[in-house]
Amino acid sequence: MNIAVNKLFQWVAAAALGFGLIAQPAMAQDMPANEFVEKFSNEVLAEIKARKQELLADPKKLDALIDQKVMPNVNFRKMTQLVVGRPWREATPEQREQITKEFRTLLVKTYSGALAQVGDQTLQVDRLRARPEDTDVIVNSRVIQKGAPPVDLAYRVEKKDGKWLIYDLSVLGLWLVDSYKAQFGTVLSNSGVDGLIQTLKTLNAKG
Repeated sequence: MNIAVNKLFQWVAAAALGFGLIAQPAMAQDMPANEFVEKFSNEVLAEIKARKQELLADPKKLDALIDQKVMPNVNFRKMTQLVVGRPWREATPEQREQITKEFRTLLVKTYSGALAQVGDQTLQVDRLRARPEDTDVIVNSRVIQKGAPPVDLAYRVEKKDGKWLIYDLSVLGLWLVDSYKAQFGTVLSNSGVDGLIQTLKTLNAKG
């Protein structure tokens, strides 16, 4: 993935998570996945815009906002498992916990930097093409910004314990899990699970 596409992917992925996935668990179980994404997008945008100067002045507050409101709505363990692929089955429980922890930290840092760029964007969510009983669906949407073409987004979400959780998303057809899987595949092939853990720690230490 070239640098320009990677920057776009990271920014929109972060914005998408921030726009659409802040929710109260009690309400998430009572609505379809697309309504879950759409209902809270405007509330999240409003909070980010209203607090933008405050959040930019104190990055720790932005990290806290992401950690408290966005991250509980992501199935990090499943996302990490998909990124790692086959080596996940061979990893020890301790290694799995370390990978998930470090990958989560990496995403928080990525989203923190990206959400600082939020401006006048809005999110349009499509009608859900799924049966009411489906618990693993794709929600299609797009980011709208004045003076720029729409950017297509898709979310893979599943209902777990009565709550919708995201475990993958795409920007312009490029899926986040596939992107990270390609990025870390060489490390896993050459250095195994411990090598990936160390790589993630190094990336997180660099910020």
